[in-house]
Amino acid sequence: MNIHIYDTHVHTDSGEYVHFDVLVNDENINNVKQYAESYLASLGISIDNISQSRCDFCHSEIANPEVQLNILEQGYSIIQL
Repeated sequence: MNIHIYDTHVHTDSGEYVHFDVLVNDENINNVKQYAESYLASLGISIDNISQSRCDFCHSEIANPEVQLNILEQGYSIIQL
């Protein structure tokens, strides 16, 4: 499975910095922002408390089995950096 990696950086109003990658396949590429927001919500970070963010396409590669399973089950995978 070929996947696309989106390098994501978030700064909150309280000064917290979160860096992670959102990994998706071709079918879910239009949902990257939604997946990033969902991941942030799972960390207790509301999009209303974000002072600055960036989610940029980085590159594409062949997914390892764990990432493939995550994408098949939920549409995306996250790598916390």
